[in-house]
Amino acid sequence: MRGIQDTSTADFRSIIGSGTKFRVPKFQRDYSWEKEQWDDLWQDIEAMIEAKDDHYMGYLVLQTTEGKDYQIIDGQQRFTTITLLILAAIKCIIKKGGKSEEERTRAKSLLDAYVGSMDPISLEYDNKLVLNRNNNDYYKDYIVKFDKLRVSDLKATDKLMRGCFEFYEKKLTEGKYAAYNGQDYATLVTYIVDNLYFTRITVNDEMNAFKVFETLNARGVQLSSADLLKNYLFSIVDSGQHHISYIEDLERQWTKLTNNIRAERLPEFIRYYWNTSHKSIRAKELFKTIRKEITEEKQVFELLQDMVSYSHIYMALRNCNSDVWEKPETKWYVGLLNLFNLKQPYSALMAANRHLDIDDFNRVLKNIVNICFRYNVICDRNPNDQEAPFNNLAIFISNNKYVDLTMLQSIYVDDNTFANAFENCSMPDKGNNMQKVRYILGQIEKFRGGVSDITPDRSAASIEHILPLDYYEKWDIENEIADRMVNRLGNMCLLEDRINRDLQNEQYNVKKGKYSQSVYLTTKAIPEHFDEWDEEAVNKRQKRMSEIALSIWRVDL
Repeated sequence: MRGIQDTSTADFRSIIGSGTKFRVPKFQRDYSWEKEQWDDLWQDIEAMIEAKDDHYMGYLVLQTTEGKDYQIIDGQQRFTTITLLILAAIKCIIKKGGKSEEERTRAKSLLDAYVGSMDPISLEYDNKLVLNRNNNDYYKDYIVKFDKLRVSDLKATDKLMRGCFEFYEKKLTEGKYAAYNGQDYATLVTYIVDNLYFTRITVNDEMNAFKVFETLNARGVQLSSADLLKNYLFSIVDSGQHHISYIEDLERQWTKLTNNIRAERLPEFIRYYWNTSHKSIRAKELFKTIRKEITEEKQVFELLQDMVSYSHIYMALRNCNSDVWEKPETKWYVGLLNLFNLKQPYSALMAANRHLDIDDFNRVLKNIVNICFRYNVICDRNPNDQEAPFNNLAIFISNNKYVDLTMLQSIYVDDNTFANAFENCSMPDKGNNMQKVRYILGQIEKFRGGVSDITPDRSAASIEHILPLDYYEKWDIENEIADRMVNRLGNMCLLEDRINRDLQNEQYNVKKGKYSQSVYLTTKAIPEHFDEWDEEAVNKRQKRMSEIALSIWRVDL
């Protein structure tokens, strides 16, 4: 990959003992590992020592321009924790050795090799590891100097660092380690740094670091591209050498954003946000595009403020019970948006919510859900082909402050195609398919003038398979025919739970009488129209359902 200077597997000694400095970028996330992660690492190390083997620690992504100073793009939690473990072992040497010159020399040797050397005049350590602006002061002023650890007025992240250091110090002074002397601890540290291995990837700028992130994510190694974007945006403001209040304001905006949207969803949100007013871009082009267009401080602040505003809409689209939605109609269609697992319309809906009044937004939302019901749920077409039309609509709404639904004509399935697909639709009982079936049957029931308040998750309206899933128990029917029938929409109906439980796998001549007692009009109609239940009956019933569907899920473009 262009821009990668080095990819290699190396032990921790080779990495940190090379005379270089490793910096956690100023605005990289704070130290956040907790006891569970500390203990996992400790267990891995003990198992490694017991087996006289090595242990793989994963990827370490570094960025450099000169080959001397490295920015830790990914791996700071592991890097920092290993360093705290080494420091805990060195402190044990100092405490056990007392005033022994030999032990002091041993401790200094380990400090110089893996932590940093002290300036003889200022008595400050020139640390190999420099943490971010929230962590570094506590790390260098208290932990590295083995001073009495401050416990009051600490930030949460400093409490975690102190907790980690004390966790390993305790582990190293109990059990078999209680009898260790300075040489034993030095041997332990040496074994650890020689046998903890990383895949080290060194890149020459942020862009290439981002490409590495994408490559690793594609291979299942989950890294945070949002942190990289944050670092870039903050670096623009930081380079202006303004008063610290600029950075603090920016930090507050970013905190608002991350409070609204969890980190793992942030890249997805940013892409849909960007697509509300810009030409659609793929996820892997996101950072490149933003980096190209956002180059000035004012743009950074405007971008973050706008993203914070849109973040509320984005999260509300994922939750039909959000306080953002006041009207039951809105809640209903947002619920369907999630039932159908629709994300492609997000940009258009975010723009519509931002720029239209609530009635126009509801009209857009309803029509988009119906368009997607035809396209995605019934016809099962490629959702990627929806990206461009929804993006074009989003840009149009953002620029003109009104909506033109004819822009979605290309993804509106025509009546003939929709009716044919509906007529042959099957819904196997898996995933959330039964919720979709309940929704479909409920809408047909409502259209026919029956029960009108059936929701996809309403437990009172169970889904009855007329030819049961376990048909072979009581039904005399060929397997090939039964397999074609059983998951068809025409083979399913709404039924009260109590009736459904009684029927189970009974034959049709038993079921007919029970269907006549149902409160659901569409279920009552089954025995009125069909004396026998076979494949022809399923086909006829489903054809009639498809004709009704044309009226229910129609959009006037």
